[in-house]
Amino acid sequence: MDGVERVILFAKAPRSGGVKTRLAPPMTLDEASSLHEAMLRDQLAFVASLVQPGRTAEICLDGPWTCEPDGIPASIKRTVQTDGELGHRMEAAFTRGHAAGVKRIAIVGSDAPTLPASLVEDAFARLRAGADAVVTPADDGGYVLIATTGRCPALFRDIPWGTGEVLTVTRRRAADSGIAFEETEPWHDVDTASDLATLLDDVERHPGRAPATARVLDTLRLYLPQEPVVSSRSAAKF
Repeated sequence: MDGVERVILFAKAPRSGGVKTRLAPPMTLDEASSLHEAMLRDQLAFVASLVQPGRTAEICLDGPWTCEPDGIPASIKRTVQTDGELGHRMEAAFTRGHAAGVKRIAIVGSDAPTLPASLVEDAFARLRAGADAVVTPADDGGYVLIATTGRCPALFRDIPWGTGEVLTVTRRRAADSGIAFEETEPWHDVDTASDLATLLDDVERHPGRAPATARVLDTLRLYLPQEPVVSSRSAAKF
């Protein structure tokens, strides 16, 4: 039986030339794909760890994962994204879950493999307290998590996806539509080579959070700073 809450890992299936292309150059397309796959594996383990009584997990990819890891818990639902732009695909995932009776749904991606569990729990807590939608802002003007208690089409339509205006426009759409919209503390994602220093800092300070990512980063040290760069932000607790 489905629970009243669900965490959805919403991502692209690993394929060279189809993922993390903004990392190439300096990486090769194969290296960028390897990093994406490592982050996806870590996020899969992460969402599995968030399952609890009343909460389920789902992995929703845009196509087949040819090297899907063994040992994915049978309890994790597997779905395929619909066609269309990102907003349409995310809206469809939320609509499907809410139509099945899931009251609170959070979507996370593979681009933030060190996202703390505390921020996911904060998002669910805000939904339980009355928010219609919650996001975890990203440093680049987007977000790394979005959660809802029901259909909020305004948050997914006519959004300038892939730009630094995503969060600003989403906030405005929420206000214009009367959506009770809240935000957790921000986190960061990995889109370009300049993001790798912060990722390296995270995996070295929290080695158990993203082990597959850490292993791949170790093979890509050519593109990393010689010394870890410690972020000035306050570190959220895992």
